[in-house]
Amino acid sequence: MSLISPIEPAKRRTLLTGICVFAVIALIGLGVMAANGWLPRTDAVSGEKTGWFGKKLPKNAGSTWNPFAAPSPTPTPQLSKEYIYAGSRLLAVEDKNASAVPPADIAVWRPSSGYWYIKGGPGSTQTTVGWGSAGNIPVPGDYDGDGKTDFAIFDPSTSQWWVFNSSDSSYGSITLGTTGDVTAKADYDGDGKTDRAVFRASNGNWYIYQSSTSTTVTKTLGTSGDKVAPADYDGDGKADPAVWRYGGTSQFHVLQSSNGSTVTTNLGSASTDMPVSADYDGDGKVDHALLGGNVWTVKASSTGSTSTTTWQTSGDVPVQNDYDGDGKVDIACWHPDSTGKTPHGYWYIKQSTNGSTRTEDWGIPGDIPVPAYYKR
Repeated sequence: MSLISPIEPAKRRTLLTGICVFAVIALIGLGVMAANGWLPRTDAVSGEKTGWFGKKLPKNAGSTWNPFAAPSPTPTPQLSKEYIYAGSRLLAVEDKNASAVPPADIAVWRPSSGYWYIKGGPGSTQTTVGWGSAGNIPVPGDYDGDGKTDFAIFDPSTSQWWVFNSSDSSYGSITLGTTGDVTAKADYDGDGKTDRAVFRASNGNWYIYQSSTSTTVTKTLGTSGDKVAPADYDGDGKADPAVWRYGGTSQFHVLQSSNGSTVTTNLGSASTDMPVSADYDGDGKVDHALLGGNVWTVKASSTGSTSTTTWQTSGDVPVQNDYDGDGKVDIACWHPDSTGKTPHGYWYIKQSTNGSTRTEDWGIPGDIPVPAYYKR
């Protein structure tokens, strides 16, 4: 006796009919899905790949995405946003629709304690690090070339530069300079690392300790009374020694690294003007700029035109940097306020992306603002 009863002819016909109907419906469904781009496909013109239900895939994707498959135990990380150096300029590389994080952190160094207080953008943690002591000068920069700013100080009493490397938490010092020298650190050799440097007004010499060769080179530019403003003005990826000189014709004097020539640019009208040169137009070249009182005067390298912006109050500390990650430096200032019961240090940032104002309460009077990219 069979354990499975035979199916009667009428029931068999009904079952076959049901199977046929199901197959037709399935075929129609697949046709609809294909017509609407829901199935895995590769566009013949653009080469764009899509997986199930129109899920977009990279052109080099090895297989289509299966919505029913379990997640991979070792998924491939997907880039949201990263920062790279192009010479001495920090660039943001971002996926479409990724959440942007400002590349520059607001930060202060407190001489009374030697502590650094770092406050990043959205999603970034706050950090406090002890490095330095009273009488030191903060000189943050990327001395190890890992794309992160290192905590660093210059001790004028010993002419030593002390750097805490972010790449491996090592630290060390190099002696460069003498009493009366002005610190002028920047990436002069274009290797992506900050070079220690000083300007000596008594002889107009720049002493630059190149990270690429571990040797000190000397450049001559400037005189007593000049204000230092080193930056990459010619866009070759190397910082140029530069000074601003007040006189009958106030001028920037730039010793270009690209060809060794000295170029002068007229700008400024008062002895109290302060150089705030930076890349405000995002063309990869630093623009000549001055802050006089609360008026920012910028001569754009991309157009040669000069513009002025009135921002906050006279006496504020300029803290220009790229806070919104668009490749353009934002006009910004730090305002120490001790009028209330609790002292504050207010940051006022004019964001180049949309012109809106970002305000942050960070620091206290007596602090030294040191904004940079301390990616943690």
